[in-house]
Amino acid sequence: MTLRLLFTVLAILILPVAIASMGYQWHWHWFPLLDLDDTPALLAYGLTLSVGKIGIGMTLVCLSLLVLHRWKHRPGLLLMFFFCLMAALGSAFVTKTLAKQYFKEPRPYVLWLTEKGRLADSDRFYAQLPAIREQWLADGLSSLPERQVPGWLKLHWRDEVSYSFPSGHSIAAMTIAAFYCLLLLYRRRSAWLVGALATWAVAVCYSRLLLGLHWPVDILASSVLGATFGILGAWAFIRWDQR
Repeated sequence: MTLRLLFTVLAILILPVAIASMGYQWHWHWFPLLDLDDTPALLAYGLTLSVGKIGIGMTLVCLSLLVLHRWKHRPGLLLMFFFCLMAALGSAFVTKTLAKQYFKEPRPYVLWLTEKGRLADSDRFYAQLPAIREQWLADGLSSLPERQVPGWLKLHWRDEVSYSFPSGHSIAAMTIAAFYCLLLLYRRRSAWLVGALATWAVAVCYSRLLLGLHWPVDILASSVLGATFGILGAWAFIRWDQR
């Protein structure tokens, strides 16, 4: 694995996400930017679901089929492949979980609902147990019209009552993208596949901004962490393959 491949993966994953932070000097806000009951918001939700509890499994199966053909007759190497992948994703999950409890950053939608008088202040909200947060959120959202916050987004917000920093969806998407992008480049597969995978991961990050779940700093930090874990996992597998 050359430094050129490494920097290529870092550039196509992290630089596009870093752009999201530039607008703050002009007081640019990503949420609420979309009409939440319109098609673009629903597309953003679809991207979010691609690394949700069910979607992430389907995503991993599809991507693994793309890269594993070369090693399908080498069971030991296949086992190493999945070990490296799970180690990368597991490291990302543990890091995300610990960081949320340390930084305790409120989510954008919580502050938005607080400004509208639909929730008590964010400190009181996050001082409650998750089940109570969900109930408070359900009560605060109940009178909001569908054209302002559609039902699917209300349900999603109720599933996401933890802290904001970092973004679990973004760190998962970036870990997956970095891992598979590096393997695709290592195997000299189509640059279009690499570009499509990077675009998907970046789009997942932006979907979290547009739906009010995260701040730009959340997805940027998650991109750096996810790319690091994904690259380390792929690097370990490549070294094993080269032996």
